[in-house]
Amino acid sequence: MVSSRSSSPKKSDDFGVSSVAQPRTFEMEDDKTPEALTTFTELKRCLYALKDLGNSKSHDYIECDCYEDRVDGENRACGEDSDCINRLTLIECVNELCGSCGYECQNQRFQRRQYAKISVFRTEKKGYGVRADCDIAANHFIYEYTGEVIPEDKFRERMVDYDHQKLKHFYFMMLQAGEFIDATKKGSLARFCNHSCNPNAYVNKWDVAGKLRMGIFAHRSIAKGEEITFDYNVDRYGATAQPCYCDEPNCIGFLGGKTQTDAASLLPQNYADALGVVPAVEKKWIKMMKAKGEKIVKSEINNVNVDFVQSLDLTPCERFDEVSKVMSVLLQADDILIIRRLTERILLTTDQDLHYQIIKLHGYRCFSKLLTTFHEDAEFQLDILHYLDCLPKTTKNGILASQIGNKVEELKCEPRLYDICEALLQKWNSFETYKRITKKDVSENISIMKTDLRRIRLPPGWELIHENGKPVYYNAQQQTKLHQPPNGASKTFNGARKPGRNTTPDIAANGSANKKKRVFDAEEYEKKKKQRMEYQQKEIERLKNEEMRQLKLKMELEDQKKTELRKIIAEVNQQKEQEKIDKMKREEEEQQRKQRRLQQTKGEHLMHKWNKLFASVVPNMVRHYEKDLGKEHIKECARDIAKILSNKEVKKDQTRHPPAELSKEKRIKVREFTKIYMEKFSERYARRKMQQT
Repeated sequence: MVSSRSSSPKKSDDFGVSSVAQPRTFEMEDDKTPEALTTFTELKRCLYALKDLGNSKSHDYIECDCYEDRVDGENRACGEDSDCINRLTLIECVNELCGSCGYECQNQRFQRRQYAKISVFRTEKKGYGVRADCDIAANHFIYEYTGEVIPEDKFRERMVDYDHQKLKHFYFMMLQAGEFIDATKKGSLARFCNHSCNPNAYVNKWDVAGKLRMGIFAHRSIAKGEEITFDYNVDRYGATAQPCYCDEPNCIGFLGGKTQTDAASLLPQNYADALGVVPAVEKKWIKMMKAKGEKIVKSEINNVNVDFVQSLDLTPCERFDEVSKVMSVLLQADDILIIRRLTERILLTTDQDLHYQIIKLHGYRCFSKLLTTFHEDAEFQLDILHYLDCLPKTTKNGILASQIGNKVEELKCEPRLYDICEALLQKWNSFETYKRITKKDVSENISIMKTDLRRIRLPPGWELIHENGKPVYYNAQQQTKLHQPPNGASKTFNGARKPGRNTTPDIAANGSANKKKRVFDAEEYEKKKKQRMEYQQKEIERLKNEEMRQLKLKMELEDQKKTELRKIIAEVNQQKEQEKIDKMKREEEEQQRKQRRLQQTKGEHLMHKWNKLFASVVPNMVRHYEKDLGKEHIKECARDIAKILSNKEVKKDQTRHPPAELSKEKRIKVREFTKIYMEKFSERYARRKMQQT
């Protein structure tokens, strides 16, 4: 099984099949999860073969502009129905980097492993499968697809290796161009999700703390006991097409091969959604290509049919959700063709409300990336710059954060771009910069912030800024500032609009006749005032405790790092000292060996000189024994006597060299020693001779 799927699959309705009609459930099947876990190594997070694999294309972390909203100890910020710009563009908030929305907001599902309850069961024909152990709502996060993230060359090697090992199933999923997740031997329970031509789930790619991660999400409501499936959307990598056993009315029969290529979508679903492509357009193009007799080929790198993408007649974005889909892909995509075509769709969009949405969803950051990506296409850069000039006025904060001003300043070097670049820079210089409302500001103005700031959905063009220590609603285009929410603002409750109400009355019209006055007696007023003060005090105390806890945690981590560093330094110093001692010992031993070799050489040289001196006199002293002992024995005795005498002289004094000739006294002593040696030798010789006879 090889999947290059990188986003949600086609809706079953596109094939004319109802995706929710009486789904089959498998509640009665035995739970095989413990058994399935023995077939692979479970990973909580992906393992990366190389450090740079899996890095997102947006590079810098992007902070959302939501605010902390705690209810019963739970932070409701950045929820499913909120306007969180990170969530809308498939980016998770990170505690240490996204301060305004607070710790453990609702947009941390991958980091906190907020998985749905699932289990593994044995299917009739497909081996293991995954079922829901509870009802799962549409778009709910089900599970992360983890494994070993490997480059394309390693992916090709493993395909061949697994084929040689006769493995029945492969578990590859494309992460991004040239990078794959291999869950064959290491992964998560998500690897057991089977393919279906009419799936109830889809796969989406999210940016989590700078790394891309793949998650499985509910395409529709999934009933308890129902098998969880998604569309692999694969082209065959192996030699044999695998049969499909999904038993759906629209099943094409095989995974991989010609049949699958013709029937599968011509590009991943997230690209199709962002480009505004519907299945009918794909089918029409496939039919046209077949009529011409031309081959339909998708790139193995990114599962995209280049000819189809180039043939598209793009339309402008018309809804907020379309803008969100385009911007989320632009932030993550690395395919130049897809980036260009999505940019063209943005350039076609003229609705000013959607312009505000584009800016809000990290628009300036995207445009800065685009100007860099298409650095060799001055004509396309010119189109982008003219589009930037048409965008409505906002605060300068987004322009500064994206550093797009620096990029435009560089482009002034191009003569044909100079005028528009200069006009843009002058326009942006007139924009005002404001301090954003932070969590600290919320604590300082808590009585105002609790409802008005955390739960207000502002209309297009309006922003919440900080001026003179107070929150202000600001519209840069209209040059308007309000201390109360503007007309068209709506309250949200726990991240969603209150049922049955789309807007709230204009809060600025507090004095209007149609608003009822609430009258409290003095006692009730004092009671309410006391409650508010107590709440404020508790909230301030909670924030202080949280800051102290974080500070304490930070200090503990610093102390731990220092301790570990000191330990490492001590170990290194100890190792260096030991190496120094060992080196000194080796040098000392080497010196001793040299000294011994030198002494031995000197001794041998001195011995040779003494031996030469004695050899000049001893043979004459033993010559008269030749008659009894024979010539050979006499020679041997003379050599032994000279050697013994030389050895004695060297032992007495290793520095004294022999004289040119023996003195008279020394000659007498040598003669006496020779006489004693020869008498003893003659006795032994006579005894041996007698024994032989």
